[in-house]
Amino acid sequence: MKILIAEDDPNQRRLLTVHLERAGYEVVVANDGLAAWQAMGREHHRFLITDWMMPEMDGPELVRRVRAADLPGYTYIMLLTALDGK
Repeated sequence: MKILIAEDDPNQRRLLTVHLERAGYEVVVANDGLAAWQAMGREHHRFLITDWMMPEMDGPELVRRVRAADLPGYTYIMLLTALDGK
């Protein structure tokens, strides 16, 4: 299974990639929300892990676009954040 990661921090992106690849997943990475949205347009990814705050397009906007799109099948989404408040 391919997992799309949208993360602007290179260290976090690498950490997620290493762990997921060790678990046997194929990982596609995007440096920001806009690049992830473009990747979804090229190929539907069934699982998306996205950071909340990113340049170009933030995580919540990326989630809104994925949910509003007419994609084949369901996309599971995990939204990550370092924020500690509501």
